[in-house]
Formats: sequence, C-alpha cells, structure tokens
Amino acid sequence: MRITNKSISNNFLVDMQRNLQNLNKVQQQMSSMKNFSKPSDDPLNVERSMQMQTSLNATDQYYSNITSALSSMETTDTTLGQLGTVLTNVRTDLVKAGDAGYTQDERDKVNDEVKQYAAQFAQILNTNLGGEYIFGGTQGLSKPVTTTTDANGNVSIEYADAKGNVVDSIPEVVSSGFNIDNWSNKTIKFTMENPEDPSNPTEVNVNTLDTSDGKETVDDIVKDLNNKIQKSDLKDSVSVVKTNDGNIKFLAVNSSDDIKISTDISDMSKVNGKQLSNVDMANIGADKTIEVSQGVVLDYNATASSVMQYGENHNNAINDDNVKALMNRIQHHLAGQVLDMDSGSDTYTEGAEKVVDSTGEVKYYKWKDDKDAATKELTGQDLTDIDAASKGLLKVRSQIGAKEKRMEALQDQNKSSKLNIQETLSETEDIDLTQKTIEYSTMITVYQACLQTAAKVMQPTLMNYLS
Repeated sequence: MRITNKSISNNFLVDMQRNLQNLNKVQQQMSSMKNFSKPSDDPLNVERSMQMQTSLNATDQYYSNITSALSSMETTDTTLGQLGTVLTNVRTDLVKAGDAGYTQDERDKVNDEVKQYAAQFAQILNTNLGGEYIFGGTQGLSKPVTTTTDANGNVSIEYADAKGNVVDSIPEVVSSGFNIDNWSNKTIKFTMENPEDPSNPTEVNVNTLDTSDGKETVDDIVKDLNNKIQKSDLKDSVSVVKTNDGNIKFLAVNSSDDIKISTDISDMSKVNGKQLSNVDMANIGADKTIEVSQGVVLDYNATASSVMQYGENHNNAINDDNVKALMNRIQHHLAGQVLDMDSGSDTYTEGAEKVVDSTGEVKYYKWKDDKDAATKELTGQDLTDIDAASKGLLKVRSQIGAKEKRMEALQDQNKSSKLNIQETLSETEDIDLTQKTIEYSTMITVYQACLQTAAKVMQPTLMNYLS
C-alpha cells in the first residue's frame, strides 16, 4: 500500500482535531467544574444526576414542610401555656368566690374578671401565625371561635364558620370499625326540618349498596350514598365522606340545617337519632397534615375543639365537658344562679339554655336564683371541672410536644439525607480538579508534540509542488 504525503497529512489533521476536541472538553470541564454539560457527554451519569437532583428538591421541600410545622407547633405550645394560665386564674377566682363570707357584690366583681378571662381564652384560640389560625384545623384562614354576650353580660365562647357566624358543637356522626358486610342493603333514615310545616319534619330514607358479592369498597359505598342523597330531598344538605382511618362520616353541609340520622347499621349504632354535625365544625376539628418524607404524612396541629373538650360528655348542652359550657356555668353560678331542672320545655324562650341528652332529645331550661346552691357548685363541681379542663389542656400540650420531638428527629434525618445526596451528586457531576489539571497538561504536551512532529515529517519539497 502506497502511503502518500496527502494521507499522512490527513492523518495528522485527524489526530490534531481529536486532540483539540479532547483539550476543549477538558477546558470546558475545568471552567464549569462539571463532568458534563449536555446529556450526550455521559448519558448514564446525566440520568443518575437528574434522579438525585429530583431527590434533592424533594428533600428540600420536606425540610421546608417540617420547618413550617415546627414553627406552628412552637407557637401552639406557647399559646397552650397561655390558655393554661387563663384557666389557673379562673380557678383562683373560684376559690376566692367560694368563701362563704363573700357578698354578692364581691362575687359580681369576680364575675367581671371571669368574663374577661373567657374573652381572653377565645382571643388566644384565635392566634394567627403567617396568615393561618393555628387552632382552626383545615379552616385555618378564618377564626375558629368568636364570643357572644347575652343580655346579662355573660361572655360565651362559640365556634365560628368561615363568615364568623356561630356554629354548634355537635358530636360527629362517624361509623366505628367499618365492616363492609354490615352495610349491605341497609336503610339510613334522615329527619330534617320542614320549613313549611315545622311540626311535621321531612323523613328521607336512603338505602345502601348490596355488598354481598364482596367487590365493593368503602369508597364505593360513599360514592353511592352521595349520589342517592343528591337525588333526594337531602340534595346539597348532607355530605358523606371517608375518614382517614377508613370509616364513614355523615355531615350537614350547612350549619343551620337541623338534620338527624337513624340507622340499623351496627357500625353506626351509637349515633341513632343523633343530629349531624356540620362541615364547618368538621373543619375546625380536623387535623392539618404535611408530608415529611416520601409516603409519610403526619398531623401537627391542635384544634380549637380538642383544646375546648376535656371530657366525654359533648352533647351541645350547658353541662357539657367543654370550656365553653364550663365558662357559662361559672358565670351564672357567680351571679347566684343555677339551672332550674323543673323548667324543661320543648320550646325555646329567651334566656333558656339548650340541653341535648344522649338520645338526641332537645330541652330548654331556665336559670333561677339560688345563691346557696350556686356557691356549692362553685366550690364543688366547678372546681372539679376547671381542674379537668386544665388536665385536658396539659394532655393536648404533651401531644404537641411529642409531635414536635418527632418532627425535630425527622428534621435531623432530613439534613443527613440531604448531605448524603449532595455528596453523591457531587461525585457524579463535579470534576476532580487535580486530576483534570494533570490531564490538561498532558494533553497540551501531546498536542504540542503532534505539531512539532507534523512540522518535521511534512516538510514540503519541490516535488510536492510539481505533483
């Protein structure tokens, strides 16, 4: 095979071009400090880098979520301490007012303080952090509670909807230990107020799915019930939802709707004849959740309802085990009044208190003057209840503390995970500067040698020009 000057020249040019390309690549790597600038440089590591970058972004978001939750929990802990101080002050006033030597005028002065404490308690429950009310549940953009004042100046703490209107605290109607076999071909009866004939309420029966084939799920039942409700007189009045723990919850859409539910479903046996809670109350009492790592969702808040409720009795009655009812009782007892249990009536009259018994029956009772009985209540049941409310508050605070501790542990874990990802990402993307410097020097030497060799081997002669 004849090797011509032209072929030698072409080979030199190809080699020099290759050397220049390699040299340029190393120069780019050294200037950017990255192993690659486009996917074609290293497809495998580019893909790996993109995956790690996605993980890093997710880790940053999880860290932001945790930080936000921790900030909220720190504020919650502080405000719970303030609420505890309010209850302690009320207890101190009760002890003072329980003195047999106290005149009614002196008790009236104490009552003025208690009214201020009730208003203060509501104000603290409406603590706002970053535009959200920390005790508002999923209704965090509006105040969870408000206060009302009756004709006698008594201050009442009330739950509030998004518009600030008062909503009732009624137990949620939720299935217990959902079992799909219990829901097959059952009848759910709703009783709702009839505006045209108040004495004759409207009854609506809704039948559940046939689940005997075992193919249906709780989601299927919820969807079917909502479809049937929307086709009945209950349209836009009742909502059925699936809870986080897999049960079924019934809610009144509007707080003003007076709707009761009865059913022979064993999962719902405890709610026969009960009035539905409403969507606003459900939101106020709902847990706020965040994702702290892939697939891990945690709640981090305390709700106004969890803070207010300290016992099992929560039938929206004056004798409820919640701070609202307790503050109401204390103010009346300080005024020398007790509930007249002989005044029960089905019809509301001004100043009467609504009492809902365990069966859902509503009665209205009046207050009567009885200073001795009122004093006995102040030094007896009221003190017991204020201690129970304080204990309930401590329980909520300890739960927040436990959640906060877990969040802090997750935050540390998140930091460690981020460092590991960054280290691996750096190993994948970043160059070894020392190695590249040596490589660059070597390439410069090779390139210069190539030029020098080409200059000696390819010296032109007269024959080159003649040919």
